[in-house]
Amino acid sequence: MSKISKLGSFLLSVAILAFSGWVVLNRQFVLDHVRAWQFQPSTEIAQLATNAGMSEHGRFQFYVTQPRLESSNEFNAECRRSEKASPILGCYKSGEDTIHIYNVPNPELDGIKEVTAAHEMLHAAWSRLSDAEKQRLGQLLEHAYARIKDNKLEERMAYYDRAQPGSRSNELHSILGTEHADLGSELETHYARFFSDRSRVVALHAKYNQRFVDLERQVTTLQAKLKQQRAVIEQRKENYDTSMTALNEKIRDFNQRATSGGFGSQQQFQAERSQLQAEGQRLNSQKAALLQQIDQYNADVEKMNALGEQADRLSQSLDSQKAVE
Repeated sequence: MSKISKLGSFLLSVAILAFSGWVVLNRQFVLDHVRAWQFQPSTEIAQLATNAGMSEHGRFQFYVTQPRLESSNEFNAECRRSEKASPILGCYKSGEDTIHIYNVPNPELDGIKEVTAAHEMLHAAWSRLSDAEKQRLGQLLEHAYARIKDNKLEERMAYYDRAQPGSRSNELHSILGTEHADLGSELETHYARFFSDRSRVVALHAKYNQRFVDLERQVTTLQAKLKQQRAVIEQRKENYDTSMTALNEKIRDFNQRATSGGFGSQQQFQAERSQLQAEGQRLNSQKAALLQQIDQYNADVEKMNALGEQADRLSQSLDSQKAVE
């Protein structure tokens, strides 16, 4: 073998070793590309990525997990909730590197599957970040959370702290990234890797979430109105009953005096009789108004019950374990 041939063989061996070393050092990168190459998304899955405003990198990260849109039975077999009263809409199974999305059947909640897809995609993305990057983002996420938190978000994060200890930054990364705008320039730069237009997924969340907000506001308003109506009705009924008792006493006294000759003249008799009749008519008018107010109260109770049932149906449509196949 010539020196040139030996040199060529040596360089080839070095190249092979270098490539092998690169593959070892970049194992996740290689596996991701193999998985993405093997995955053929359905039309629905591809549309979820498009509607959620995912960038090419975000779509790639999504496809790497070979996402599945599943019926309730399929979804329940893959995704386990931590608490019975807290339904879940999707899960990222890190051990299998797969995403499962519940195919919510309620058209009133249009957009919820896209938000779930983006939420779980960000979980997969988080799992691929370095510890240093997670620490840096964790601080940024906590700053953003402190600025935008409300009671509902605090309750939600308390649930994760309780049900999935150690997942706080991971969950904030997915929640803030898909549900909240104006997170600050550093976080926006980070999320721009995964979304070409993050406002699209935030708008989808706002749209379906508004259904719950509107229902809750209507129920709260009606509850306050009913509480006030009830207090007024009870007071008016008490006044009516007191006045009616007093009138009946006057009538009994009037009748007793009429039969025992207690009136000094016919004129006095007629005057007191007319006065009692006028008072009776006034109380009848009060009673009619009271009954009308009670009818309105009952109608509002029925309206509130209907709103409550509507809210229950929306909530139940999110619960895969209550769905009927």
